[in-house]
This record gives sequence, C-alpha cells and structure tokens, in this order.
Amino acid sequence: MQNILRFLVKYRVLSIFLILQFLGLSITYSKSTIHQSYFWEKVLNSQARWHYFTSSWTSYFELNDINQALRIENNKLRTELNGQFNKSSNLVDSSQFEWSSGEIIYSSVNLKNNLLILNRGDSEGVMSGDGILGPRGVLGVVEKTSSHYSRIIPIINSESRISGIIKRTGHFGTIVWKGGNPNFAQIIDLPLEIKLNIRDEIITDPRSTVFPSGWPIGYITEIIKDSSNHTQSATIRLFVDYKKTQVAYIVFNNLASELDEIVKP
Repeated sequence: MQNILRFLVKYRVLSIFLILQFLGLSITYSKSTIHQSYFWEKVLNSQARWHYFTSSWTSYFELNDINQALRIENNKLRTELNGQFNKSSNLVDSSQFEWSSGEIIYSSVNLKNNLLILNRGDSEGVMSGDGILGPRGVLGVVEKTSSHYSRIIPIINSESRISGIIKRTGHFGTIVWKGGNPNFAQIIDLPLEIKLNIRDEIITDPRSTVFPSGWPIGYITEIIKDSSNHTQSATIRLFVDYKKTQVAYIVFNNLASELDEIVKP
C-alpha cells in the first residue's frame, strides 16, 4: 500500500492528468452520439480483423480434413461413374471396380527401374497386382505391400508392361519404358497397316483385369515404322507427372480372381 502511495505522490501530476483525461473522455462519450458511433466502429473493425485472422488460420489447419472429405467424395463419384463407363466393351464388368484413395509419398524418376511408394498397405485392403491411377491417368501397378505402405511399379520402370489401345482406332499394343525422359514411354507391337496420327490418345485396354477400360495413359508424339517385322511403334507423352507428390487412387477388381480361374487351361 505504501508503494502505491509513493507512486501516486511521485507521479501526482501525471496521475491527475490521466484521471481528468479519462473523466473528460467519458463525459464526451456519454453526451455525444458521434463519439459513441466512432468508438463502436473502431471496436467492430478490430473484432472483424481479429475474426478474419483467426478464421484464416483455422481454415488452413482444416485443409487436411477438407481434402480427405473430397477424396472420399471422389472415390464415390468415380465408382458410380465407372459403373456406366464403357461397360459393354470390357470383358470384366466395369461396375465391379471399387476405389480407395491414398497419396504417393515417394517417387524416383532417374533410375532404370523407378518405383513409387503409396501410403496405403494391406491393412487398408491393398494387394499385389492392384492398379494405381493418378488424377490425370495411369500411375502403375502394386508390386509389394506392408501393413501401411505399398511399392508401385510405375510405367517408367523397365519391367513395366501395360496393355493400351489407340482410342481412335481400337487397336492395342504394349506400353513399355526404355529409360531416359520420365515424361515419355513407347507403345509397341502395333499393326503396320493402321494409320497412326500425332496426338492420338492412348487409353487402358478393355481386356485388362487391373484397370477399368478407357482411362488415359498418354498421347502419340512420334511414330516409328518397322517394315521388316510388319509392325510399328510410337513414342507417347504420359499424362501423369511422376516428379511430384500426388493423390493416388487404388483400383480393386472384385471379379479378377473369377476371370483368372476361367482363363486357366
């Protein structure tokens, strides 16, 4: 208490000034609607700025939940769409494909046998041989799984073999990668008599048990003819970008084992 009194005595002039200033502002505020309006305008503006600041950060931290909800919705929409997509052209009823989502957390692009790592494993139902699609097209096929991760053989792997067809003509060939630029691959074993065009689109083969039919792979940028073997091949620009982390969709074919059984001799 004595310290407070000493402080007031020492700074009595300043204290009296502040008290009189406060009383003057209070009287002015209580008697003037203009000053009241100005005061509350400042208060509300400050509250609005604070609310904007806090809501921006809240929205930022909620992005993961929003993205997960969008992935679930995408899975549902893709499954519903795939039930009507090219059903008549696929030996395996395309309505039997189901979808789940994950994320590519690692990818290599400069090796002879590149690979991808998916943050989903056999605990989420992923199995060896399942197809993996990206937002823009085919990524690869599951080679090996653990409880929470899967190793993917992408198109840009020398051991990858994916069947594809020329969308415009319906002729099929094999997609291979011979190294080099990870943005390009080759489609080989095409009949020599068909006329290929630059920018012809390559899509998944309707005979596949791994991928739904009609999903994009790439488009032709160069045509190479081999008259001695009566075949031709083409360089294709891949639609997917293996150089970045991206959302992935795991494709489950519920009838794959049934088809495998019937195909066995």
